[in-house]
Amino acid sequence: MATLARPRQEPGRPLQEPGTGGRELVGLISVSHALQHLYVAVLPLTYPLVVAEFHISYTALGVVLGVVGAVGGFLQGAAGFYQRVSARLVLTLQNLLLAANTVLLGVAPTYPVFGLGQFLGGVISSPQHPVGNAVLTRRFPERGGTVLGWHTTGGNVGTLVIPLVASLIIVRWGWRAALLAVAVPIAIGGVLVAIRLREGAPAAGDGGRGAGSVGLRAAVLRRSTLTIIAAGTVAAGGRGLGAVNAFVPAYLRGGLGLAQVTVGLIFTVILASSVVGPIVAGQLADRWGRRLVAIVAYLVGGAALGLFGMTGASIPALLVLGVFVGAFAYAESPLLQALFADAIEGAPRQAAFGVYFAVSYGAGSLWVILLGWMIDHLGFPAAFWTMAASFAAAAAVLLLADRPRPRARV
Repeated sequence: MATLARPRQEPGRPLQEPGTGGRELVGLISVSHALQHLYVAVLPLTYPLVVAEFHISYTALGVVLGVVGAVGGFLQGAAGFYQRVSARLVLTLQNLLLAANTVLLGVAPTYPVFGLGQFLGGVISSPQHPVGNAVLTRRFPERGGTVLGWHTTGGNVGTLVIPLVASLIIVRWGWRAALLAVAVPIAIGGVLVAIRLREGAPAAGDGGRGAGSVGLRAAVLRRSTLTIIAAGTVAAGGRGLGAVNAFVPAYLRGGLGLAQVTVGLIFTVILASSVVGPIVAGQLADRWGRRLVAIVAYLVGGAALGLFGMTGASIPALLVLGVFVGAFAYAESPLLQALFADAIEGAPRQAAFGVYFAVSYGAGSLWVILLGWMIDHLGFPAAFWTMAASFAAAAAVLLLADRPRPRARV
């Protein structure tokens, strides 16, 4: 991260408000991502208890998750409408409102109220990915794989700290107390982002926040761009933040009957690997080629997902496979986003990333509905092998993309 320095002021350009330094900028955007993941990570731990308390099925839960994911994903497509609003304001409002929504979930008296909270959470958190990715790839275009890897890892750190802590709170005080506890750091982090975050100037030649030398429509309709969006939509069936987060705790607790603390331990191992995987994969991708590393991540991650779902209650096997699931199932997302950043060069980035997330996360979230139905009717192993198949299919789709142009080694 030492090379992520502040861009120099170009002669003849008007002075701008000083931006946050390179490492701090990446850190603050990643902190905002981590706050979102605190929320995302605690919810799956409550699902088995919510299902039991409110007497609903996994099919019903999957439908709600699918609708929430679709709405939240499609709303990311609106990022172009507020691309001239500062990232500091957008992300601060996002995080403070998310904290309030977490409190709503914690006091929900019925599942319709809880489901409303899930829906609002998807709406509130929709700006993070397009805004964060646009800020980082605008500032560091040649290190897209690395900075997006750190962005993803920041989110995964937020996910990592939750399972064991939340599981202990759930065992002692219940699932509602766990949600209320998580609301506190989200609110504090939102204040930190408000105080410290400044975007600064983009890298030379990258254009302003809303400007670009290529129109949005032309950039999105490129063959490579369409192929990457298609791969992301297909791979949503096994994506770490989505299918894995939603159903791994349910599989361990409801499917295998493991103790709550054991569930927290295994999920923590998965999430610990998800912290390392995106950083390493991003650095390798910047050096050896982003498409190649993304395809490898899909193939290895898919195999790990399928085997994880048929292992049974063998704790050592679940821990070993969990390392591979965490490292590869969570690494594919920043790799694909770095490929997309290359493909939209010259276009308004925030608007383009909004389109990417709207389609690949919005339409892709329908996978969760299918997986929830499969768990109820075919069992957890069938659902996990379906996740694996989605990764294999995404790898095949990426082979259809145009060969990316060589980039400078960093």
